[in-house]
Amino acid sequence: MSEDRARNTGLHVTGGTVRVGGNVNAVQHNHAAARWDLASADRRADRPAEVGILTVLLEEMAAVVEVLGRAPDYRAEQTYGGRTVHRATFAAEGGPVRVAAAQALEPGTHSASSAYQELRRRFAPPIVLLVGIAGGVHADVAVGDVVLADEVIWYDSRRETEDGPRRRGRTQPIAAVLRNRVNAFVVEHGPVVGLGAGEGFRVHRGPIGSGNAVVTDAASGIRSWLTEVHEKTLAVETEAAGVAQAFFEEITDDRALRGWMTVRGISDRADRHKGHADHTLAARHAALVVERLLPYLRLVEDTR
Repeated sequence: MSEDRARNTGLHVTGGTVRVGGNVNAVQHNHAAARWDLASADRRADRPAEVGILTVLLEEMAAVVEVLGRAPDYRAEQTYGGRTVHRATFAAEGGPVRVAAAQALEPGTHSASSAYQELRRRFAPPIVLLVGIAGGVHADVAVGDVVLADEVIWYDSRRETEDGPRRRGRTQPIAAVLRNRVNAFVVEHGPVVGLGAGEGFRVHRGPIGSGNAVVTDAASGIRSWLTEVHEKTLAVETEAAGVAQAFFEEITDDRALRGWMTVRGISDRADRHKGHADHTLAARHAALVVERLLPYLRLVEDTR
């Protein structure tokens, strides 16, 4: 075998992806170069973004990638830690909106918080959107509808007593700047998103409940407590509380950070019929709303 052929059947590094051929010596010889190339690709990925997007489930990320893939510069990049980040740029009044989207490792508040921190550290987006699915708990919210959460109610904290749990939930509204941008979005687009042929879904604004407990009982104590806290609670999910806490702890240290919110497609009624049948539908509707919302998230710079 010639020297050139041996080299070509060994280790190939292209854009951060390592492919191993059949030549062991070539693999060993290029191992350090492969590590360097991955690290180099990781540094190249650390470019600022105006909006960061976090998802959790595969269906959620697939729906977001479908939207990002419509941008002419869409690309996927691998970070040195192995996470795939999806990048795209959208046009907006005042300049482009660069988006960086990543997926948390697993459901729950802790993983969501960790993914938020990594996204902020790498791409410094002033706005972060948590995009995906949720269970509807309000009578006005139907499967397939989308909720723009303007407040998060944390339902996990509690004290267990002989008379039952005593909940110590907290609430956190989204930042005023995002409320203003959502107002502009709703005024222009209205509460219904048309899909053609007379089909569509409704967009709701209001509070959601969040915690690590998955709610699958219509008579759940969590649901009744959420209604007592805020009678217009629209949905429940399991990540927003983690992102809200991470944002709360960072906001005082970074003046460039402007806000975060969650956009949730309703996949079920958070009762015993909860399943996976409508995950893709709900995720795609949430991503579609995000696509229409993005141009409103190009914030005006403070020139004072």
